[in-house]
Amino acid sequence: MGCLATTHTKAIQKVDVPTFDWPIAPFPKLRYPLEEFVRENAQEEARCLEEVEDLIVKWGKRGKPVAGIVIEPIQAEGGDNHASCDFYRKLREIARKHGCAFHVDEVQTGGGSTGKFWAHEHWGLDDPADIVSFSKKMLTGGYYHKADFSPDKPFRIFNTWLGDQTKNLFLTEVLKVIKTERLLEEVKRSGKVMLQGLYELQTRYPHLLNTARGIGTFCAINVKDEATRNNLILKARNKGVVLGGCGVTSIRFRPALVFKEHHAHLFLNIFNDALAELN
Repeated sequence: MGCLATTHTKAIQKVDVPTFDWPIAPFPKLRYPLEEFVRENAQEEARCLEEVEDLIVKWGKRGKPVAGIVIEPIQAEGGDNHASCDFYRKLREIARKHGCAFHVDEVQTGGGSTGKFWAHEHWGLDDPADIVSFSKKMLTGGYYHKADFSPDKPFRIFNTWLGDQTKNLFLTEVLKVIKTERLLEEVKRSGKVMLQGLYELQTRYPHLLNTARGIGTFCAINVKDEATRNNLILKARNKGVVLGGCGVTSIRFRPALVFKEHHAHLFLNIFNDALAELN
């Protein structure tokens, strides 16, 4: 229930499930490319940070103190929305100021797809996150946290099998490959090709595409409307490329870490062919 109360994923996944009355703060709605709209984006981020602090104060006055803030380095299910490193550093300061745990959700962003193993490494935090959750590329679901977040009594967190330790053996081998084959460097190179290609495609098809964005291979682009987005995903699938939707009109790209520059070129050619059929 707690997880579903914090997610912004498809409504069908929450139908008939009770939820908690928890405050939800706005995530910045930025303009892209970020480097071209620094002033406007800074104003939007300041507005959102002010509302975060207002919510914490208001709920505290109602006798319902905010225990923690949950944030994604890139708001994935909500539409692959980005924010500046400065936004996250200030959000961390607000959490510390009001005694709220700062929980970074790296389920989608963790594991290297942004060019760093953890996406929040890009932020340059002076005070690390209190809790970081992960899954997907990490082969298992889990979290790590500061020592003072450990349960004060044994068996507070417990299940029959105590997790699947074999997954950790698999993950150990995956981590070795990431390091020995320098896959994070590969992600940075192929990500540049991907993003540049998406910029070119939105210039070529301005009536279909806009707002290309990303870091590493964690990229996305918006399509003019939801129906066209879904049709484009279907056309790409029929050509052998599996894409995912997020938000209302966005397409997200989530290639594996072994995705190389020539794979990016192959993808962009196929994606262009799918777009041409819609043109």
